[in-house]
Amino acid sequence: MKRRLDGRALVLAIASGLAMALALPLAIPWISLRELDPAGHLEWIAWVALVPALLALDRARSLRAALGLGLVAGLAYFYAAIWWVNHAMTSFGGVPFAGALAALSLLVLYMAVHWALALGAAWLVRDRLGWPLALHLPPIWVATEWLRNVLFSGFPWANLGYTQARHLPVAQLAAVLGVYGIAALVVLVNAAVHAVVRARLDRAPFPRRTVAAAALAVAATLAYGYPHLAATRARMAAAPRLRVGLVQGNIDQSVKNHRLENADFILGRFVPLTLEAERRGADLVAWPEATYPWSVPPRLRSFADAPGMPRLQRAHLLVGASTWQASRDAKARRGDGIASNSVFLLSPALDVLGRYAKHHLVPFGEYVPDWLPLVREVVPVIGKQVPGGELAVLSFPAPAATPTPTATPTATATATPTATAAATTTTTSDPDLVSLAPLICFDAIFPEITRAFAREAPEPEILLNPTNDAWYGYSSGPYQFLAIVRLRAIESGKAVARPAFSGVTAVILPTGEVAPGALPVGPVDPDLAPDPDEPPRLLLAEVPRLRGQTLYTRFGDLFAAGASAFAIAATGAALLRRRRLQGN
Repeated sequence: MKRRLDGRALVLAIASGLAMALALPLAIPWISLRELDPAGHLEWIAWVALVPALLALDRARSLRAALGLGLVAGLAYFYAAIWWVNHAMTSFGGVPFAGALAALSLLVLYMAVHWALALGAAWLVRDRLGWPLALHLPPIWVATEWLRNVLFSGFPWANLGYTQARHLPVAQLAAVLGVYGIAALVVLVNAAVHAVVRARLDRAPFPRRTVAAAALAVAATLAYGYPHLAATRARMAAAPRLRVGLVQGNIDQSVKNHRLENADFILGRFVPLTLEAERRGADLVAWPEATYPWSVPPRLRSFADAPGMPRLQRAHLLVGASTWQASRDAKARRGDGIASNSVFLLSPALDVLGRYAKHHLVPFGEYVPDWLPLVREVVPVIGKQVPGGELAVLSFPAPAATPTPTATPTATATATPTATAAATTTTTSDPDLVSLAPLICFDAIFPEITRAFAREAPEPEILLNPTNDAWYGYSSGPYQFLAIVRLRAIESGKAVARPAFSGVTAVILPTGEVAPGALPVGPVDPDLAPDPDEPPRLLLAEVPRLRGQTLYTRFGDLFAAGASAFAIAATGAALLRRRRLQGN
């Protein structure tokens, strides 16, 4: 009797997970403090990385064994992909190393379970119904990734679609099917390659239909992707633009953790470059998430009297700040209150034109789920953090028209990159009003938030992603987050201006391209930083203002829902087939 999990199958499963992790953006401190493969050449690995796991699945003799192999492959993938979470908890939350490692392991286990569900369900459907993997594994995989997006608050990091963020013709599929469509395509190609390898090993006929289906899907994707890129760039070239200044403070997390004691230092990193951005013609200057060191009332009407704020002449200012208000609960203790992670849009006179509170809070970082009341928060906060309610599009009067570019632009960190846009159903803009959709930090990892913004009024023209990536340290985290935001730009057909506390600060074009001049990470770790006193930096960019919806923002996750319905039906049919056989 064969063992449920033989050694060769385990090795194949582990190799598959590690190989897939290579397709994500990588930055490994003991090799380099910067991204190892910024061009994305390793993304090609994703098209074959699942093949070893599928060969291991062929060796499984039971559903339990199939689930175990999927779990092992998922553990290898997510440990390799998100190891930096351990650093985030120790540096950002002050959690002891042992506790952080335990928390990381629980998170990885939770994420790996979804790989186990995908491969287990695929084994069951193939075993009971005899369907080829290429038919049912892609929709099953989409169903499990979609589940991870919503279950227990959701953590859709490292979805397979993000492995193709830098392969632009393929990534344009997100404008139609979202990130889940790209994941389905990647899994389909892996299943086709596995079918070829399996046929060769078994000396069976070449799987012509499976290969033809995968080839047709890839060809259709490219046939859409290349013209979409061209049309997008043409639309962006004709779009009105907003000159934006993004300030990166380059402050390591240990300083930010004691923001009140370091308030003057923090503002001293941001205010001079804000004035410089205005002097150089910026219409909007954006600060990262929670930059302003003091908490303010949520209904504050003006920052004119707030300590340390710059005095502007014409530029509008987006300020990340925490809000706090005393609790109205009569039983509350003195000092209790409610906090939010917000951004304020300010006029040149520093009057508040609008506020947006972060919509999706980070569990255990910004709040403790109600069903775990005894678990303390990882990140100390001044009170109970609450998420924002309704989405709030921020707007201000448009500046005087800027010349329309006639050629593909270039930029440096302090020059002007012109964005090139993604295809949308329309590209007209209201010349009298600039409308912004803020996505604070983790808001940007949930595509449903971006879609919801697309239906708001006034319709957003530009997405803003103020964030604090210092807590990732020198790791893959900031670059993986950037890849996620690249897909949000493609899905929405809008440019994303991304001020990060210590990088990566960038303008992402609606094609998914990062405009030249992005500011790299650092310094975020005094033990590793080559220059811990690196000065703050400024990115000036001309960002296109586009309106209109892509097919994805118009129809949402219809593809993911359909794939999930198919996956449930197929798995249910496989289970019923087993019961009927047992009944006979």
